[in-house]
Amino acid sequence: MSKNHTCEDLFPTWYRTIELSLTQETLQKRIRAINKIIDEENVELWLDIAKLAHGISIGNPEHEELFVSIFKEFDLSFPIQSNENIVKVLSEISLCFLFESTTDLRYIISLAVINLNFFEQYSATDIPFYKLAHKMDATNEPNPIFNVNEAVENLRDRAIAIEEGEEGEETLDSEDSVNLINLVTHINNENNKLKEETNVLWWLFTQYSTSNKAYFYELGLSKIVVSSAYELFQITKFTGFLISSKHILHKALVISNGNKSKLKELSLVDIINDTVQKVKGEILLLGQLNEFTPFLHALSLEESLGDVHIWKGAFNKKFGAGTCEKKFEPEDLAFQFYTEMTFLKSYQSL
Repeated sequence: MSKNHTCEDLFPTWYRTIELSLTQETLQKRIRAINKIIDEENVELWLDIAKLAHGISIGNPEHEELFVSIFKEFDLSFPIQSNENIVKVLSEISLCFLFESTTDLRYIISLAVINLNFFEQYSATDIPFYKLAHKMDATNEPNPIFNVNEAVENLRDRAIAIEEGEEGEETLDSEDSVNLINLVTHINNENNKLKEETNVLWWLFTQYSTSNKAYFYELGLSKIVVSSAYELFQITKFTGFLISSKHILHKALVISNGNKSKLKELSLVDIINDTVQKVKGEILLLGQLNEFTPFLHALSLEESLGDVHIWKGAFNKKFGAGTCEKKFEPEDLAFQFYTEMTFLKSYQSL
């Protein structure tokens, strides 16, 4: 998808996969419906739209009915029966529009889409919602509208005027008060980020796993994958998603590997089996969201089903044959655990 084209520009090409004779009137009706869905800012609806885009049965049929009813609202001819392929394609297109929008939900839904297809078990599509989901940088906060330097300068001028006793400058007006509140909030946020960064650096410097009560090198590679993700997640309480999280996790894994940078590939079942029960129990308290948190779901299956062959079978049935045993770079596995926990925290805070 070219950076010079918007979703609206490419909509006709995408939609003609299901309707060759697309008129400009129909195009505008579909786009207005998608924009209304975005304006709804309904995270549960968008999670089910992500499922519909993947051809997965959704838990709440009312969400599919709502999705169809909004398109029906703008176009009375929109089919309400035998419309599975239309709904799937429009779900894919709607995700593209969401990721191009300015709503904050685009970050959490991009993580949901990425998590959902970690094992790449779903077929590729001509509509690039996967590509756009990966382009969404959930680690970056939106640029603040508040201009810190300008607010500081204005408040400094007002303070000087008050000190010099200029007429009409004895009190702060409403704009000054808002600037002062925003400034204090900004300073507090920046201090929290610095505190978090310091905590992360100390964690790496000490090379000590608090959840295992042991040093990284004592635990070894497979035992530290899940623990490192969980401990980093616990430390990152303020920013929500640490920008350099994958690199930090890689460093912790290298330390556990005797500082050898060549890391052995591991599977999901490898690292779950080697994670101590105490850590798994603490992570399970966070909850899980089935397809949108596949690794956390695997932990939940292990707890409920017990026997490794049984829970592996249940997981592979849901996510695809052999997914549980598929080998990955350890930092990718750790990062996925970290991402899922961060996604789940964001979802639960809505």
